[in-house]
Amino acid sequence: MSRQDLISTLEKAASPDLQGHKAIQKAVELYEIIYNKLSPDKLDSILKLAERIRINSLKDNEALPELENIVEITPRDLVMSDFLVSRTAYWVQTIREDMFGVSEPPFDDDLESALSWLETTARIDMESKNPVAASAKKEISKIADQEETRVPFIMRDLFMPAKNNVKSLWVQPGTLLYNLSRKVDNIANATGFKRHAVTVYILTGLAPILPRVNIDLDLGRAEMPVKGSDNEALILAKRSLKIEINTADLSPRELKMIYDQYRKELKIRKTKSLSDEQIRLFYLVYNRGGPPRKGAKAFWEDIKKEWNSNPANKPYTSWEGVYQRFKIVEEKMDGLFFQN
Repeated sequence: MSRQDLISTLEKAASPDLQGHKAIQKAVELYEIIYNKLSPDKLDSILKLAERIRINSLKDNEALPELENIVEITPRDLVMSDFLVSRTAYWVQTIREDMFGVSEPPFDDDLESALSWLETTARIDMESKNPVAASAKKEISKIADQEETRVPFIMRDLFMPAKNNVKSLWVQPGTLLYNLSRKVDNIANATGFKRHAVTVYILTGLAPILPRVNIDLDLGRAEMPVKGSDNEALILAKRSLKIEINTADLSPRELKMIYDQYRKELKIRKTKSLSDEQIRLFYLVYNRGGPPRKGAKAFWEDIKKEWNSNPANKPYTSWEGVYQRFKIVEEKMDGLFFQN
């Protein structure tokens, strides 16, 4: 059977969420590299690998720009993931025994039933008017003491995969799903596996894949009484990119791809850093209290005079030239932190 015929067969046998997904082709590529052959009697194994790839490719936040998926899964990532899964298997079995009374997955290879159970259970818990039992409150207090926190336990998220993104369910203290969400977070924080993939692993046995990188792009916006130099209203909009590398062989090329995509998503134009001259001008102005709202001409004439008095500086012929140069500096700085 040719590769294309095999992919066509896999498409027909795949779940609705997996049909048409590039994870199928990626699974075929990885399977062929690992086993050095493609066999039609391994359809179930290839489909299972494809489902793992699909789930791992989903985003915790659907508004997050497409950054992580530009770094492709490699055979080394897969073997590292399976090795880590084997080392943490006892931990997961203990969780299942504690929560479900069995060491095997309660929804073995049945993702649809597992997700249906999560949503139904969360809905029932939310609709229940009964307060948390006294025994549950006692257990919650005990856990809070163990974690050395006095912050009351409140509702939290449990993450699960959907078709194209990751869904979050609100879960209440004292419930089975709340306990599950805590255990999922513990495993995810310790291993680097994604939370929704860990949830699936505990319930179905479908093992997670350790992403080569975890990327957190913070596009925080804060409504604050901030004014620009011309007294215009500004919105503080901090931007930061955090990259967690989970593999030893991430290449400079892959890092460059992430960086380029980050700039593309934020529409960052190519721009030079501030020059030494611009930095000196900035501090010259701000050490005098910053641009004035009144008496601007006299202020900038003084700035020009002081600037030109230093023979190391390139002289300005007019106060307008100094002012325009300073505006360029401010606009560059504003572009890093603010939105009009």
